[in-house]
Amino acid sequence: MKNCWLIGASSGIGFELAKKLCANGYNVVISSRSFENLSQLKETVLLDKKQSKNPQQFGEIHIEIVDVASYENVKKSWQSILNKFEKIDLAIFASALYERMNLENFDIDFAKKTMDINFNGFLNFLHVITPEFFKNKSGHIATIASVAGYRGLPQSFCYGASKSAIINLCEGIYPELRANNIDISVINPGFVKTRLTEKNNFDMPFIISAQEASSYIYKGLMAKKFEIHFPKKFTLILKFLRIIPYRFYLFLINKIYQKNISK
Repeated sequence: MKNCWLIGASSGIGFELAKKLCANGYNVVISSRSFENLSQLKETVLLDKKQSKNPQQFGEIHIEIVDVASYENVKKSWQSILNKFEKIDLAIFASALYERMNLENFDIDFAKKTMDINFNGFLNFLHVITPEFFKNKSGHIATIASVAGYRGLPQSFCYGASKSAIINLCEGIYPELRANNIDISVINPGFVKTRLTEKNNFDMPFIISAQEASSYIYKGLMAKKFEIHFPKKFTLILKFLRIIPYRFYLFLINKIYQKNISK
């Protein structure tokens, strides 16, 4: 069986993806700051295994508490994981912080915290795992970014900036990783029903469940795609907006902003 470390498994997409990986034969180390949520996830997986017609297909599940904002904590957790498993085949970073924000009422502390979790947390993760992956000349690294990272969006400028930075970073390290036989995937979901999107009070087109999202991600990971984006009927629209000139994009985005603030 293959081994996976998944940070950000306490809820939403990470929660469902951990279940999907375990059900398909991966031993999964699940991590977040919440032991209670991780325990619930472990119990859910064990129940699914018990009720399955093919329980032997399930992998094992282990809990490792981690705070991605702390480099030393991430490093310590990684060493603990390597003591359990000789090799990690797949490492996934799914932690995220999100809050809608206006520049007029700019919360600088929360903005910095958003970057600290979403981007700096990924840097911590990347720095501690890559030496082992380079040594093995194999492995797969994945991170959940967002279509919000394609272009600037109103009231999402801190979250979007953190995800844009992740996309850019993954593009930049792709050649070096591939030269060492290491795969990397950047996951760009559209709207997914999670505790994060529950905060939105605007229309979210083509929104899907976290379970649906995990299926898209699992298939993309197994195919070792660089970018995994879904649902395509929404993400392709965003990809188009990504390439149009500023004068058209800013006109459209201003129209959307004016419509939302008038509600």
